[in-house]
Amino acid sequence: MLREARKKELKEKIFLQALQLFRDKGFEQVTVQEITATCGIGKGTFFNYFAKKEDILLYLGESQIELLQQSMEKHRNIDQPKKQILHVLDDLLHHFSSHSELMKLASMEIIKSASLAGKESKSVQQLHRQLASMINSAKQDGKLHSRWETDIIATAIVGVYFHTILSWTLLEAQYSTINESFRRQFDVVWEGIDHS
Repeated sequence: MLREARKKELKEKIFLQALQLFRDKGFEQVTVQEITATCGIGKGTFFNYFAKKEDILLYLGESQIELLQQSMEKHRNIDQPKKQILHVLDDLLHHFSSHSELMKLASMEIIKSASLAGKESKSVQQLHRQLASMINSAKQDGKLHSRWETDIIATAIVGVYFHTILSWTLLEAQYSTINESFRRQFDVVWEGIDHS
């Protein structure tokens, strides 16, 4: 377990240090050699974690999915589905905003690359599946009454989540935090979902 924690820590360090270099010099100008030198690791170690430089950007989605599963476990005992979903997605957005400038950079690079965007879609689909699972459970337990199909509800919530990230990345923030922005939009969408 300790070894796994160290591996995760090193992967996160490579990710953040590389993003810092991308921000300072531009993604195209940074080499794997520069990343390994900044992190104090060998190229072999780098390639144990990332097959190529571009894969560093995909770690944003991977780390969010890992955090999603931890957050779902942490909040599984919350009875109200709206509150549970809000807490889970708040956790993800908090992680995103804790290194906001670097995360914005990673998001922009993914948006600019069709290849990376296609690969990132796996993380989006995973988020959708996990939310659909939470919604389905809430419906089966009689905690959510909605005329909408589970898949449509999950799609709407994922849409609000990514719209929030995209707005935060591309536009000047209208709200004090990304979480506040998400909550306000989520409240509007939830009114159309829950007919309790």
